Amino acid sequence: MPPKKKTGRAAAEAAYANLLKENTTLVGDVGEAFDAFVAKLVEAGAARERYEEARAAAVKGGAVTNDQLDQMGYKKTSKLPTTAGQAGEQRQREPTACLLVSSADQRRRGGAQLASVGAGTREES
Repeated sequence: MPPKKKTGRAAAEAAYANLLKENTTLVGDVGEAFDAFVAKLVEAGAARERYEEARAAAVKGGAVTNDQLDQMGYKKTSKLPTTAGQAGEQRQREPTACLLVSSADQRRRGGAQLASVGAGTREES
């Protein structure tokens, strides 16, 4: 006898269980990607420190001035967030997080994109 086809509530529960399983996997993927991102930030922060130390040593040694390094393209760098907490704080401090991407970027990318999920809920005046 063929297996009985699920109908009604049983089918809905099975569909919900599958959806929940898929969504849990997707959230896990986000977590893994974020962990990799934070690890790269830590590596980039260490590389930045080495660069800034080398730049400062060249200036202190009298080989070049800061202006000369800037002209050669070796500009001072900004500090990177190195932990998950700092990365989250950086996102919250960004004043443009809820603005639309510029119209030139929209044309290049082929459509309107929002910079954050909450951007679509702002009322236009």
